[in-house]
Amino acid sequence: MKFLCVIEIMLMAGIVVTSAISGKFVSEKFKFLYATPFIVSLLMFIKYGFEMGYLGVYISSLIIVAGLFTDKEIIKRTLAAVCAVTIVFSIVFNSILPPQKINYEEDFEKAFKTLKEHYVLTDEKGIDWDDLYSRYEPLFKEIDETQDAKENYKVWNQFTKEFYDGHTAYMLKHQDDELNLMMECYGNDYGLSIARLSSGEFVAINVEGYANSYSIDSEEEDLTGFYRFKENYRSEDADENIDVLKNAGIKNGTIITKWNGRAIDDYYDDIKYYVSAYPVRENEEFFLPMYVAGIGANSEFGDFNEDEAVLTYLSDNGEEKELTLKSLGSYMPRLYDSLCKVNRGVNITNLSWENVNDDTMLLRIRQMSYDSASYAEPGMYTEMVDQLRKEVISLKENGYKNIVFDMRSNEGGDPFFVQSVAGLFAPEGEHVNMYISKINEETASFERDENGKYTKEDVLTYEGEDLWHDGKIILLVNAECVSAGDDMAYIMGEYPNVRVVGFTRTNSSCQAVSAVNLEIANLAFSAVPNIDENGNVVIDTLTDRVGRTPFDEKIPFDQAAITAIFDNGEDYPLQFVTKAFDKLF
Repeated sequence: MKFLCVIEIMLMAGIVVTSAISGKFVSEKFKFLYATPFIVSLLMFIKYGFEMGYLGVYISSLIIVAGLFTDKEIIKRTLAAVCAVTIVFSIVFNSILPPQKINYEEDFEKAFKTLKEHYVLTDEKGIDWDDLYSRYEPLFKEIDETQDAKENYKVWNQFTKEFYDGHTAYMLKHQDDELNLMMECYGNDYGLSIARLSSGEFVAINVEGYANSYSIDSEEEDLTGFYRFKENYRSEDADENIDVLKNAGIKNGTIITKWNGRAIDDYYDDIKYYVSAYPVRENEEFFLPMYVAGIGANSEFGDFNEDEAVLTYLSDNGEEKELTLKSLGSYMPRLYDSLCKVNRGVNITNLSWENVNDDTMLLRIRQMSYDSASYAEPGMYTEMVDQLRKEVISLKENGYKNIVFDMRSNEGGDPFFVQSVAGLFAPEGEHVNMYISKINEETASFERDENGKYTKEDVLTYEGEDLWHDGKIILLVNAECVSAGDDMAYIMGEYPNVRVVGFTRTNSSCQAVSAVNLEIANLAFSAVPNIDENGNVVIDTLTDRVGRTPFDEKIPFDQAAITAIFDNGEDYPLQFVTKAFDKLF
């Protein structure tokens, strides 16, 4: 924020200088300069939101625009000088003021009240509101007293984890603040992540020092933006310890027997929150070991404190050995990279085709949207469907027999998009997607009958064209395939020529979402139930936390997968399903 304010001051100084040499304001060479302070203020507002302490900066950026409407040099110079002084005063004012108190407890009370009244999966998830309040209210009260932003972030993520719902999430309004807190809240980087093989053994993955593994020296720019912060968290002696694992012969796939003297799965109950939500217990267990690798020997989960860790592993000759590891920095970038490598999808744009082999084409479905016009008018995907229909017919004419829908990390979107695509491949005739629940306008809540079932009001249907009747389809999914991505697996997974495959099931979170606007964050939650003909919620997990979307084959997470992903940089799940068509049908 202050950096952008300094830019504003420099712009004002530039205006003072240029107004003296430009002759008059209409000069094409200089007139754009009068609008730039406003553009910078707009960027400040978008990035940081409205800050009352910087009101003088916002006003100054508007006032200076008046320089466009006068040719008097003295007026333009005076405006710029006054605005520059105002901005300097704003910076000084905000520097000497004590930090603004954030109403953490009030935010919790507001969010809790809204969730209790409008969260639509209370019964299905077995939520005990009184118990939640008794456990979390004292925590937020203490946070309010200490004004501890880091602890606030941790506790909110613990709170949302209680719901095991991919649509219930706490999101800070300022992305950089969130990224910084994530860097501080996932422990220390000891140069590796940990994964559990399908055989039950735990192994090292993404080990520092190998070509396709993450490195603290990497200059690669991850999409989320952690790369911008990682140097701030780098340990002073990281360079001295960067090769410790490799020098000890530890590589991707090395068997790990203990972490800090404890079995890996002994830590599972200590993991209080995740980067993503894992409503399906089976999915959660797949990713839990990755979080363990950030815990220091004398630390609790989430502590970033440069503590040491003790790794017990099997050498190449099967001998159990022990190695003390020092922190290289924040674990978050390596954890994020490990998650991305396992969850990767084909890196092409949404609804793009890629040839796999002479029999198989791949269609990447990254999100359930096409264009802004289609999304704004529900159901209007005519252009997209017409184009996709032509492409599918062309594939048949050219002898293709198989299609892979790459839906890994599909972030959801519009259910009408789902129906539009699915309809091309569905058996002929009318199909029901799901029913819409009836809302009681007096209580502003959705009606349940005497048996606790939601009451139906409307139904979403679509027509099947069966364009791929003689071909086979695999939906390639993972735990990050959520919302409308879940919906597509839910409806297409029942087609006779479709199989759903992945390292993990889909996320299993598909109710419509609303959000509570808090002081520094937004809290999203499931707010509109999608139901079946009997009034039961569809797709989302219940208290047993068992996945409820179709799932036909779990791809083995074995040494071959580790080698392909972390040593060779290959897309192992795609390789697997490409060879699996004949076996799965």
